[in-house]
Amino acid sequence: MQTITFTDSAYPPLLKQIYAPPQKLYVRGNPEILRQANLLAVVGSRRANLYGKQACEMLLPPLVRAGITLVSGLAHGIDSLAHLACVNEKRPTIAVLGSGADDASIYPHSNRKLAREILEYGGAIISEYPPGTSARPGRFPIRNRIIVGLCRAVLVVQAAKKSGSLVTARLTLESNRDLYVVPGPITSQVSSGVNQLMKEGAAPVTEPRDLLEIFGLAPAVSLDIQPSLILTKEQQKILKHVTEEPLHIDKIVQYAKLPPEQVSITLLELEMARYIDNLGNMKYVRKI
Repeated sequence: MQTITFTDSAYPPLLKQIYAPPQKLYVRGNPEILRQANLLAVVGSRRANLYGKQACEMLLPPLVRAGITLVSGLAHGIDSLAHLACVNEKRPTIAVLGSGADDASIYPHSNRKLAREILEYGGAIISEYPPGTSARPGRFPIRNRIIVGLCRAVLVVQAAKKSGSLVTARLTLESNRDLYVVPGPITSQVSSGVNQLMKEGAAPVTEPRDLLEIFGLAPAVSLDIQPSLILTKEQQKILKHVTEEPLHIDKIVQYAKLPPEQVSITLLELEMARYIDNLGNMKYVRKI
């Protein structure tokens, strides 16, 4: 693990511009990506629903292929989906933690496998807290200023009217960063916050080109999302049990003989790769 101080040349220049920048960063992985120009923060609800997952599936992989590095907080929900969009493309991503960046301190613990994949594909896991620091609720809003500070822009995918993602949105404006949102159904509580942000002036994003133009990028490949052709052993084991008939996650755990936490994250990976669909109520069907 590397320590970068505020006066080091390796310290991210954009991060210096925010209010109360961290004086130290503890970095695992590749510290060079912290200084890249094309960093986009992606935040949202930990309780992302099917619409939020579909929005991430549609918007994020084309951005990653075009050279944008996604920054998020390794939480469940939208954060995990953002990191998975990079991992599935074997591209780097940056996870900013509200705990120590060492394996024992990573929170949530169920995302340790995802953390290892982030490092495997040239990404970085960073924190202003030293190794051994446990996660506490008050540390997550504080770390959000780092997520914002590293990036040129922030995309809020889903957020209720009272959520940590709206705190991040306020930090975005206070830090003089561009704020974008994914519009949501007016009947959905988990989209009420982003819809309010849009009414207040946040720019809506409805297709990848909206963000590619902001970064001055063209699509690296077709914007049509193509399923990955290489599956891990866990993905193969789970996929063979998911058919065109809806199957509950409990049955998948039973058939695949894998730990529930591993099944949960692997199902997310298969969703992002467009092999399966989540029908809600923890039921899944085969897509291809």
